[in-house]
Amino acid sequence: MRALLLTILACLLTSCLSATREREANCLAATMMDTWQTKQDLTSAEEGWRAAEKARFERSPASLDSSTLAVWVAHRDASSGIVEQVASRDVGANVQPSQDDKERILYQRMVAARARHGEATKWNRLVTRRVQTRIEEDEMLYPVLGMLATSTAIVLYPLVRWNVRSVLWDGVDPDAEDDPVQRFCIARLGETTHHPQP
Repeated sequence: MRALLLTILACLLTSCLSATREREANCLAATMMDTWQTKQDLTSAEEGWRAAEKARFERSPASLDSSTLAVWVAHRDASSGIVEQVASRDVGANVQPSQDDKERILYQRMVAARARHGEATKWNRLVTRRVQTRIEEDEMLYPVLGMLATSTAIVLYPLVRWNVRSVLWDGVDPDAEDDPVQRFCIARLGETTHHPQP
C-alpha cells in the first residue's frame, strides 16, 4: 500500500497523470479518509452503546431495590397525602426520554455508523483496485511503447494496448462514462460534467 501511495504522489507531483487518473488518485485519498473517519465514528458509536448496555445491567438490581422502596414508602405515607403531592409535582416536570429510548437511539446510531463504514470500505477497496490496475497497465505498456516508438512497428501499439486492456480489465472499459468507479469518484469529489452548448 505504501508503494502505491508513493507512486501516486510522485505522479501527482510530476503531473504525469491524465485527468481521469488524477481524479482516481484524488478519489483514493478521499476514500481512505472516509474509511478512517467512518471507522472512528463506528468505534465511538459502539463504545456509547456498550456503555449504555453496561449501565443498564448495573442499574437493574439497583432499580429493583429502589422500586421496592418506592412501593413501601408510597404504602406507608398514603394516609398523609405525600404520594399525591409528589405526583402533582412530577406532572409539570419536563418529560425526558426513557432509558430504553436512549439505548434504542444509541443502537440505531451504531447500526448507521456500521453501514457507513461498510460502504466507505467497499468503495475504498474498489478505487484502490482501480488505481493499482492503472499502474500495472502503465508498467506493461510504457516499455512496449518505448520499444515500438523508434520503428514502424508503432502501428502495432493499439493492438498491444487492446490485448493488455482485455486481460487486465476483463472486458470492462474503465474510462466509460457509466463506469461505477468513475461515477462514484465524480460524485465524491463534487465534480460536475460540462456539456457543450448547442
